[in-house]
Amino acid sequence: MFTGFSRETFDFLLGIRFNNNREWFMEHKQAYLDQVQKPLNELANEVWKTMTGKYEPDVHCHVAKIYKDARYSHPEGMYRDRLWFSLRKDCDDWTATPVFFFELEPGGYTFGMGYYSAPAQTMRSFRRRIDEKPEEFSKIAQELSNQGTFSLYGDFYKRSKGEKPEPIAQWYNRKNLGLIAERGVGEELFSDRIIEILCDGFRQLLPLYRFLWSLEGRPSPS
Repeated sequence: MFTGFSRETFDFLLGIRFNNNREWFMEHKQAYLDQVQKPLNELANEVWKTMTGKYEPDVHCHVAKIYKDARYSHPEGMYRDRLWFSLRKDCDDWTATPVFFFELEPGGYTFGMGYYSAPAQTMRSFRRRIDEKPEEFSKIAQELSNQGTFSLYGDFYKRSKGEKPEPIAQWYNRKNLGLIAERGVGEELFSDRIIEILCDGFRQLLPLYRFLWSLEGRPSPS
């Protein structure tokens, strides 16, 4: 059961950022296991249970490992100084699908929903749906704007794909797409209140999440 992170959680993450080597990690491995890995897995499980029980039953939970992919060179060190979990549907190309995420780093945390790397085909389908049914997406965009929890992310195309009225204009010309909330180290991280914050935030994003999964060429896996 998740009861909160601790000050030692952030001490470790900051420590591994500046001491990214095996010697330091092994000296502090128990702190990592007890103060980072254990509560992060507990938090991920609690959020997953709530989301699947109330809102989106077919997402699966994936928690990042502290070890970077050994197949690639990492001059800055083999250990991550930020860790995350994601809630996503199981499919081979998950980076091309919308996912919910939470990330913990030395200075705070982020959470939200979006693509890691949206395919060009997906974004074409996104614009086509807006062109055909602007009222459908405008309602989603307006509700998210009114809630004020999340900020839109994603690089813009160098050349405009078209002019649209607000609130659609902020979305239409992006190569990638997602919403993110960024927060510092607050007291909510040291109690189970963060569970409610994350689940409520993800709930706000469900209409957009389902809209993105409904795009042509992107059927939802069972």
